[in-house]
Amino acid sequence: MSRRWLITAIVALAAGVILVLLAVDVGRWQTAFARDDVRFKFQPTRSDLWKPQQLVPFHVAKRMLAVDDDLFYRDTLRHFYLAQPRANKWEHTNIDAIRSEATVALAAYIREGKSQARRSQAANLLGIIGLALAATDDPGQRLRFLLFASREFRGALTFDQANEDAKFNLELALRLLKQQPTSTGGGAAHGPGRGGGAALAKPGSGY
Repeated sequence: MSRRWLITAIVALAAGVILVLLAVDVGRWQTAFARDDVRFKFQPTRSDLWKPQQLVPFHVAKRMLAVDDDLFYRDTLRHFYLAQPRANKWEHTNIDAIRSEATVALAAYIREGKSQARRSQAANLLGIIGLALAATDDPGQRLRFLLFASREFRGALTFDQANEDAKFNLELALRLLKQQPTSTGGGAAHGPGRGGGAALAKPGSGY
């Protein structure tokens, strides 16, 4: 047995092992998306979602699957849920800081996201945060946030004209603007989909 043949055999064996491990990593990513999308619906505050353990270093499987935008979108949605836009800010510690982080995360996806439909959803959610912030006794601040919200809802429709949630929320924001400066009453803003659930599998599938 020549030395060259032995080296070739060892390299081939190592390559085969790496391919097997890479296949395992790909399967773990697919499992993580399916499993953790469901977990997110019930435990959105978990910090270990969509983080499968990898056998092959340097995130080879992740790069091969090109899941960066999927992870970016999911992380953005998680920031939004943590912001609890419908909650009373006085009942939650550090909610202002959390909402600021969500605003930054949503704005980042609107700028850098790869999917037009998802960018539309992010803009719609950013508008919802604006509506939440408009629930203030300060008329000037209320007007400012309502204008901000209406602008984001319009932006959502530039990305996806079929975004029904953004259309509804824009109508709501404009109605509230017409009521200024005496009232900010109205309905409840709609996130992606109005029937409940989490908007992960596809944009608009519920939240």
